[in-house]
Amino acid sequence: MWKDKVVLITGSSRGIGRQLATEIGKLGGIVVLNGRNKNRLEETATQLKTKGLNVAFVPGDISKPDCCAKVIGQTIAAFGKLDVLINNAGISAKATVEEINPEVFKQVMDVNFMGSVYMTQAALPYIKQTRGSILFIGSLAGIHGIGNHAAYCCSKMALTGLVDSMRIELHQTGVHLGLAYVGFTENDPEKTLLDKDGQAILQRARNGIKQAPVKQVARQLMRMVERRQARATFTMLGKLNAFINRISPTVVHRILLNAYSKSSY
Repeated sequence: MWKDKVVLITGSSRGIGRQLATEIGKLGGIVVLNGRNKNRLEETATQLKTKGLNVAFVPGDISKPDCCAKVIGQTIAAFGKLDVLINNAGISAKATVEEINPEVFKQVMDVNFMGSVYMTQAALPYIKQTRGSILFIGSLAGIHGIGNHAAYCCSKMALTGLVDSMRIELHQTGVHLGLAYVGFTENDPEKTLLDKDGQAILQRARNGIKQAPVKQVARQLMRMVERRQARATFTMLGKLNAFINRISPTVVHRILLNAYSKSSY
């Protein structure tokens, strides 16, 4: 289904986004990369083009609505349509609610949640025309809060409300909306997160925590679009977490409390 489909992926210069671009491109998709770092985007695009993939890139900060409109506008100007939008871009911050700078908390919400809102608003008129798909990359952190990561958890939990509301609003349009609760995934070694003051710090290795290969996660996400699947929780641990949280949230709370007392991730 991917051949000649125009697919815009936010946050696609590395990680899951880059892998999605690679896998979709291999199947004949026309991939538009997006991110804030123009040099990194250009480097990624060049690498993918050397593999024979049809790739373009449009830099832009998705936390700003005018930038989102510009990204969509340039995509339409170049290719004339948009079949799939994948809202993948995201950042995280490690700090307690008490100590985090409010502006840092807002920054995480602006990128992870409002960025998805802005990009979706700009893309919807064109996605309606193609009866295409909008896929939101959520997280298991969107099911239950995690200590030291409240900003990230809030931003991912908000996606559930957004997608559920849009499903009602768009039920007669033929637009597919998907929300993926992604678990721990292999990260690039240079992956960073913000500290309480907004300074970028390297994310520590998650020793002892099983991480899904990024290629596997990318293929699972693609299957959601192919099957027009509404919602998916990744990994057996994630499915178990979601199930137990529904029937006995106290148990999940105790498990996470125990993990919080032992870990520094």
